[in-house]
Amino acid sequence: MSNEIKIGGVTEHFNLPWNLAVEQNKFREVGVDLNWKFFAGGTGVMTEALDTGELDLAILLTEGFIAACAKGLKAKIVKEYITSPLGWGIFTGTKSHFYSVYNRQPKKYAISKIGSGSHLMAMIHAEQRGEKINAEDLIEVKSIDGAMKSLSKNETQIFYWEKYTTKPFVENGMVRMIGEFSAPWSSFLIVATDAALSTKKDAIKKILEVINEESKLFVSSPQALALLHERFNLNERDATTWLRSTVWSSDYFVRIAGLENAKQALVKIGSVNPSLKVENLCDESLKMQ
Repeated sequence: MSNEIKIGGVTEHFNLPWNLAVEQNKFREVGVDLNWKFFAGGTGVMTEALDTGELDLAILLTEGFIAACAKGLKAKIVKEYITSPLGWGIFTGTKSHFYSVYNRQPKKYAISKIGSGSHLMAMIHAEQRGEKINAEDLIEVKSIDGAMKSLSKNETQIFYWEKYTTKPFVENGMVRMIGEFSAPWSSFLIVATDAALSTKKDAIKKILEVINEESKLFVSSPQALALLHERFNLNERDATTWLRSTVWSSDYFVRIAGLENAKQALVKIGSVNPSLKVENLCDESLKMQ
């Protein structure tokens, strides 16, 4: 049984507990060689990395994981990570004439990758507004930096991304935030490939125990605000608001209703077949609520 685990996550403040635990050798202390890698491209890129074996585990957006499983990804949820919904900001460039996403004039959407959160949230929100996004309206930009360049040149007009991560680009005048959107399901899941679960389950269990404890320590740490400012450029007010509104899971329950909400939203945009059973996406070690 190997104790080496390759894990990936987005370059955002949600994953700070993982980074702190790695830096403090907390995974090594329990006998696990955890190799962490940041993925600026987000969930769409990480589901590919899971599929090819580049990663054993990943911290994925709920909707992105379900959509990837519908397309054949062999992986299971081993834990909810952030149970609170993600606060998406809706952004446009300063040269854009859009001041609301509800403006029905033709527009191009910047997305990091097909199957990413920036893609799926744009589709889900459009469906709720009664709009249709055509394939030619989706422009892959790879990362938040690519999106900022695309928006500033007015090559694209709309971009969905986590609002605090994107706020510095609003403050420096590169883009404008024209709206917000939240979906009624958990933000992030910890996902493991079927292959990793068959050969590295003991190591995965130890990792989850460490991150459970580390998340609790982070939330209660007097250094949390300073670390969020230092590493992710969040000011004290935003960091405080974000910490108060973000809920880390410290148990092994998975909320089936939330997964079903995400699935139904994906069914409406044609990304998932209605016959998909979300219970089958969960590892047997989880308790279902």
